[in-house]
Amino acid sequence: MRRPAPASVVASVCLTVLLAACTSGGDAPDPTTSVDASSTSAGASATSTSTPAPSVVTTTADYLGARVDIAVHPLEVAGGKALLTADFTLQGDAPAASIMSLGVILRSPGSYLNVGRIRLLDLPGSTVFEVGRGSGRTASTSGEPLNLEPGQPVTVQAIFAAPTSSSVDVLLPYLGLVEGVPVETATTLEPTPEALGAPGDLTYLKAPIDAFDVAYDSSSAARVEGDAATVALSSDVLFASDEATLTSAAKKVVDQAADEILATGRAGVVTVVGHTDDVDTDAYNLALSTKRANAVADELRPRLGSGYTVRTVGKGESDPAVRGTSAAARKANRRVEIRYTTTAAGTRVTAPASEPAPKASGPVGSGSTSVPVTVDDVDYTVAAAGVQRRDGFLVGSLAVTRTSDGRGSLQGFFGDYAEGLALGRGLSATTLAVGAFGATLLGESSRSYPADYVAAKGSSGEPDRRGVLTDEFLDQPMGQGQTATVTVVWPDPGGDTVSIDVPQRFRLTDVPVTP
Repeated sequence: MRRPAPASVVASVCLTVLLAACTSGGDAPDPTTSVDASSTSAGASATSTSTPAPSVVTTTADYLGARVDIAVHPLEVAGGKALLTADFTLQGDAPAASIMSLGVILRSPGSYLNVGRIRLLDLPGSTVFEVGRGSGRTASTSGEPLNLEPGQPVTVQAIFAAPTSSSVDVLLPYLGLVEGVPVETATTLEPTPEALGAPGDLTYLKAPIDAFDVAYDSSSAARVEGDAATVALSSDVLFASDEATLTSAAKKVVDQAADEILATGRAGVVTVVGHTDDVDTDAYNLALSTKRANAVADELRPRLGSGYTVRTVGKGESDPAVRGTSAAARKANRRVEIRYTTTAAGTRVTAPASEPAPKASGPVGSGSTSVPVTVDDVDYTVAAAGVQRRDGFLVGSLAVTRTSDGRGSLQGFFGDYAEGLALGRGLSATTLAVGAFGATLLGESSRSYPADYVAAKGSSGEPDRRGVLTDEFLDQPMGQGQTATVTVVWPDPGGDTVSIDVPQRFRLTDVPVTP
């Protein structure tokens, strides 16, 4: 189990919501101070959006009770880069003194003022794009307070790697998913990254969207990264201690894995990799991991047939899923992994298991009915505002309303730690404590986590750092009666309804899926 220290998550940044004062060090701008349009740089100027061009995609979002009109212009592509331009307008019926800082709510975690947490999604191509970044995580985006006042539109801009698709979706923290933004060719991009405050060599992340699925009994996990699938089977389930002979129950789990390969895999090579913990010698662990890999391979071969070639590798303790010597880490590291290629990128693979979904560990609601949730003595309600099927994924909206008095963020509302086979997923303490990674979909024998991706490759034996296609940084203070809409993107399990479960928090069953 891994539980981050809450204070470390929120201490590095100042937070601003409607009329919430913020003090920062040095000469940094005050996010609650309105920006004079005549002094803004490219990407932060106030411009009229009353008559958008037909190709501009418009929508309206609710932010803590304030309605925000959003107009996203076609993505301009030139020289392998793409410029996103979006106009935001706080509707005129908002309280007269209301100010909302886009430079705070759309910023990257750990930074001050930017819109660096905007992401582009090519869902048919199962690809995510992050804004360009320089050294020190400088973002190639508008970087001012970008304050919204009622009826005063503000424009923000950001630069990404160029998609090859004809349209993309735009994922906005707190403001949802803007669908179907056209991609158009341009001669040059204006403003340049340098004009947006990101000089020098920049990195433009473009990554496959991955899926992650864990069995209810923690006997297995399945992950798909692009078209590379890995089914991890717990050695504690497969074998007795220090043994390499499959139990009868273990054979059923391996047979389920074979069925999943036949259903989702491309004919070819299947590689079985054995792993151990760090107890005993390197030589002993290497030999044991090889024997265990061979035992699983021997069970797989007759089930898969002649279309697949099954190979084995023993890794011993050399490639841990989780670093450390705790009992939880060692248990996660004792595993046999089955690796194969799926028929298409983004294919969902189910973790094999035999146990049904556990009983709910929190209040239960059905459909769009809200349920009460209490976290750290603060009361909320939560409801499924909608779940939509889109290009091989489900896009869900969860409406969370604070019913207690006072103010505070949603830290811990969706859980604040990882455990079991999710320990090695490479998620930051910030994402676990303040994000919505814990909002899972329940299947017959396993739970599906929100889609994620490799945001940075690990080095020196550390795991990759992952981004998650949810609101990752739910840090904005909410007052009594205010509602935050949280967006979650899951791989599509099929079916007309889904059940959304956050362990120890709440469960929403029979939520309808709309086309």
